[in-house]
Amino acid sequence: MSRQTRRLWVIINYLSIIFLLSFFYTGKYLNWTVFVFIGEAASLLLFVFSFIKGFIKTHLWRMSHTSTKNLDERQLQVLLNSLKYSYTIFTIITLIIIYGFAVAELGPIDVVIAGCLLYVSHTLPAAIIGWKEKVI
Repeated sequence: MSRQTRRLWVIINYLSIIFLLSFFYTGKYLNWTVFVFIGEAASLLLFVFSFIKGFIKTHLWRMSHTSTKNLDERQLQVLLNSLKYSYTIFTIITLIIIYGFAVAELGPIDVVIAGCLLYVSHTLPAAIIGWKEKVI
């Protein structure tokens, strides 16, 4: 898969998370209309499909979750570099969400955002590898 195609699937995957959260909070605060429910279901399907295409089929998930004993020196350097960037980005995203909820007085974050943050923390290193590397 080309780098541009990998980038497209990563973008679609993370946008589907944003849609998933948007429809969830729309349903939570404005009641679950048929439109909101269908939007949530479509976002969930897009999320699963884009994860399979962007992370499983490209082997990015396996590369970022394999033991360091099974990686050569180049792969190890690529993985460590992606971990450095991903945890910096993840920390910034998490702090923005936590302080955003505090400033908006929406209370503590709920389990849906926590689950999405957990997913992002696991996929961000693979997404950075897929985004930057010409060949996987």
